[in-house]
Amino acid sequence: MTNKSNLRAVWIMFGVFVLLFLLNFGIHSNNQAPTARMWLLLGVWAFLISVLLLVKHKLPSKRQILLSILLAAAVAVAYINLSLFSMIEVSLLTLMASLAVLSTFNQYNEGKLLFLNTASASTIFMSLFVGAAAGILLGIINLVLSGQSLDGFSLKLIYFRVALSPAIYEELALRTLFYALCLSLMHGRADTRAQKFTVWFMMIVPHVLVHTPDSFIQGGIIPGIISTLMYILLFGLPFAILHRKRDLTSAMLAHGIVDIIRFCFLGLPF
Repeated sequence: MTNKSNLRAVWIMFGVFVLLFLLNFGIHSNNQAPTARMWLLLGVWAFLISVLLLVKHKLPSKRQILLSILLAAAVAVAYINLSLFSMIEVSLLTLMASLAVLSTFNQYNEGKLLFLNTASASTIFMSLFVGAAAGILLGIINLVLSGQSLDGFSLKLIYFRVALSPAIYEELALRTLFYALCLSLMHGRADTRAQKFTVWFMMIVPHVLVHTPDSFIQGGIIPGIISTLMYILLFGLPFAILHRKRDLTSAMLAHGIVDIIRFCFLGLPF
């Protein structure tokens, strides 16, 4: 297939996802809320993409397999004493996505994203500093936009543990994986404006959409669209920029800090 055909395939996949997103609002169930169903759907999509990339590019090196296992184990820690199903589901998706991403990056070295910029001690420090600074700033913005009253501040170990899931799983399986898919389908190069736009779009929008069903249900179409655009500009885009311009570690750190700040002031979301 040509790059143009592959580009079309990516948009068809997204179109199917949007169709299911819309149909989701028509499902009435006491067992699972619309937002939870969308998270499950995106997880299924991530799993299928991982399988597709692994079939195409095979397993990465033994060292990279070990790294993937460690990342999956870290995510599993987030769900200890909380949810066995989520522990198994999310850690498996993290493992599959990490293997697929690393395998794809091995094939397309020029377009790969760095897991951590290890060129020097200063670049490592900058990744950590930029990630932490972005996380604190976005975390404060997230609190302001939450619209909830801040009853107080509490710092608990469980907040750091639970934050491992969004920090690692969401950034890896729901963002980097979509970049890897585009990279693979475009044969390692995104030269045209349409290709570049597609890469940025797929890194940001699918992940944002799964956060928004409640906004549409509670506020209606216009508030839902406004909420979606705010998520894109204030969170999805900054995290994607960290991925592309810095490294995956800085994005993970920033995302984790955003959630830790929220937990410290508003508690866990369950």
